[in-house]
Amino acid sequence: MSLPDIEFTSADHVIAEIRDMNVKGGSPFGRAAAWAHRWVAREAGPASLEALRRRSADVAAQMAELKPTMATIANVNTLAAECLDDAADLEPARAALEALTARILDHSYAAVDSVAQVAAELIPEGGTVLMHSYSSTLVDSYRVAVQTGRRFGVVCTESRPLRESLNAVRLLREMGCEDVRFVTDAAMAESVRRADVVFLGADSLSVDGSVANKIGSFTVALVARHYGVPVYVLSELLKYDARTAAGASIELEMREPEEVLRADDPVFVPGMTVVNQFFDLTPPELVRGIVTERGVIPPYLVSSHWDALRRELLP
Repeated sequence: MSLPDIEFTSADHVIAEIRDMNVKGGSPFGRAAAWAHRWVAREAGPASLEALRRRSADVAAQMAELKPTMATIANVNTLAAECLDDAADLEPARAALEALTARILDHSYAAVDSVAQVAAELIPEGGTVLMHSYSSTLVDSYRVAVQTGRRFGVVCTESRPLRESLNAVRLLREMGCEDVRFVTDAAMAESVRRADVVFLGADSLSVDGSVANKIGSFTVALVARHYGVPVYVLSELLKYDARTAAGASIELEMREPEEVLRADDPVFVPGMTVVNQFFDLTPPELVRGIVTERGVIPPYLVSSHWDALRRELLP
């Protein structure tokens, strides 16, 4: 019971929904990217293999520009490019790209379900989980816990400026979770102190085990270490950013300042600079474990599982 995936009707539709912030969560972004390339494979426009490659590359570039922090988008784009590079003719290339995107979609749904099953067991009976921002994987873990009869509470920090945590609040109430609290970001320290465990989502996982997630996640993890509260990151392995293995840094997305404060707001001070950094990077030493489809693994070992997954998706 997470936010439903959008029924995309074209590659351009995918791009529009990403631009309008209607896709929410790292895994849904990856599935959206897979659908974009699936629609590229189905489009009548490209009349040659090179034209198909150009169209796929253009769609990939637009998605990457919109969401540079999302490893799922980057990985799907890379796999699609490699798939088309290996093709020798147009129709086999279309078929190969269609098959690749089907494998990505199937794996993502199964992976998130596996993560949710494992994470649900980490929620103590009668305990309290604190989460920051919205994550479809986190919500799925709560759903599993509720279905098994576990009683627990969830504290959702608001996650300004867009307050994505409200999506989780609504879904938690709909699934029957009675103890759901919505607190300001400024109340993180007091809220973490009273929690039994912290669950965070992930938008990208670095080769060194660092985790890119909605800004404020690093703060939550720092406070959790101070109080001795374990922090788990729930993430399918498709969120591993393979580019970091080659020395690249995870690009932390900056968004429009108007999301924080509009220039026509009565409290706006002319001449000031409003900064809207959307993601931050949590170092691996603050994370107890990454909950993946292959179980709970140390942050620094995530990269060792990527090659096997890549071979499954692009045999």
